[in-house]
Amino acid sequence: MKNYNGKEVKLVCESTGVEKGIGDTVLSFRGELATIKSMRPPHKSSSSGFVNSFYAHVYNLKFVEV
Repeated sequence: MKNYNGKEVKLVCESTGVEKGIGDTVLSFRGELATIKSMRPPHKSSSSGFVNSFYAHVYNLKFVEV
């Protein structure tokens, strides 16, 4: 995946740094379990990207450059 600058990015857990991908189970800030079905990296510098049509932060995730 590439971000708005054309740089490779990966999705990681904000607190542990563990890489996440399609099919992985994540926990929302509400304590609800979800499976990652889609992800879209940031489209501009102020964006956090999306996971399952929600902001990545909802699942304590972030996109980082590789």
